[in-house]
Parts: sequence; C-alpha cells; structure tokens
Amino acid sequence: MIEYSESHLGEPEIRTLMQAAFEVCAGSGVMQADDVKVRALPLKYVLLQGGATSFVHITLSLLAGRTPQQKEALAIALRERLGGDFPDIDALSIDVRDMDPVAYKKRLRGA
Repeated sequence: MIEYSESHLGEPEIRTLMQAAFEVCAGSGVMQADDVKVRALPLKYVLLQGGATSFVHITLSLLAGRTPQQKEALAIALRERLGGDFPDIDALSIDVRDMDPVAYKKRLRGA
C-alpha cells in the first residue's frame, strides 16, 4: 500500500511510482510477480514537520517466512529506486510487515 500526499503527486506521477514499486518487488526474488499487488491511497490532509510538504509511505505486507535480510534488502531497493525516480519527495519511508499465513485468506475468482 502506497500512501502519499495528494497535493504533491498527480495521476501520471503516482502511476509511474506504482509501476516502479511493482518492478522492484517483482524483480527482488523475494516474491513472485503474480503475487505483487500495488495500491495507492492519496491523503488530502497531511501535517509534516520541518517544512516538508510531500511524502510517500509504503507498507509492504509479506507472508511470514522471509529473512530479516531479505526484508531489509527489499526496503532498501524500494527506497533507492523511488528516491532516485522521485528526488523531490520530501519524506520517503518503507515498512515491511509479516502477515500470518494461517490467518491470511484470499479468494480468486475462477480458482
């Protein structure tokens, strides 16, 4: 899930950012491309400290089982790619979280 300051990123930029995040995740070796789902949620009201006016925060949810090193490498890869592609974003953060594989359930139509 990508949360971002709506006042800073418009539709063309957020689509580009979403595609970049997808590419990093799909190419990481930590997850399969078919399992990557990228969603973006614009936030209209944001209060940032220190004069910052824009932010992107990514919450990456993975089924438990990845090593801390894999999760860190993925977070760093996302930070580097997005920070390079969008240098004008004031604050960029990534939070990698484990999902409980016993409690996580999904349904795919046609499956």
